[in-house]
Amino acid sequence: MKLAISLKRVKIFSILIIMLYTVGACNSSKSISPSEEENKGWEIVKVDKKNDKPTWEIYSRKLVGTNTYEYKIEGDIESSPKSCVSSFRKDIYNQSNNPNNKKYPTYNILNESKDTLLTYVIHNEPFIFEDTEMRVRYTFFKDFENNIEGVKWKEAWKEDLAPSPSKKLSRVQHFRGSWSFLKTSSSHSKAVNIIQFDPKGMPMWLVRPMVMSFLRKGLENLRVMTSK
Repeated sequence: MKLAISLKRVKIFSILIIMLYTVGACNSSKSISPSEEENKGWEIVKVDKKNDKPTWEIYSRKLVGTNTYEYKIEGDIESSPKSCVSSFRKDIYNQSNNPNNKKYPTYNILNESKDTLLTYVIHNEPFIFEDTEMRVRYTFFKDFENNIEGVKWKEAWKEDLAPSPSKKLSRVQHFRGSWSFLKTSSSHSKAVNIIQFDPKGMPMWLVRPMVMSFLRKGLENLRVMTSK
């Protein structure tokens, strides 16, 4: 029984890793333009203390009436919002064009336009688990009034031509996220990455450090990509 519980937790842990991998992960599908509702209820969790001026801050909140949590990281990037969004999109192309992609043996861009991308991805899992599949719609947006550009994404299983569930793959049903970039000067942006997840019974003392680590790495990776 203990082994079964342990394996279940490892499986959930693995899925959370997948959800948080792509330069950041999972938020609600609504727009992330400023609003009273979207700025309500956040509590500060951790602040970068390595510098006199923090380079990032992490916040969290629990959505009322659900078991869903939201975490977000805010930090400065020495790049314009346009460059940040371009780097994010380029990373998707790099994943798709990599024939030796061991983490994602299948990473297909099914269709795209100026403002959207639809992807189908299979993620390699540890040998004791089924590989996982994701079908994700990315939507790129511009909020000229507030000087914000960004991208949001959500699962796309309910869209037309979605494949039937495979017996050989575990389907990630909930995959949502967003990055927003607020222009603060000609060469700087305030970046905000919000992730949303249900811990599925895992204790938050175990989940929280992993989530914060992925948020920090996501911001660091984007800083590196935009500096090239």
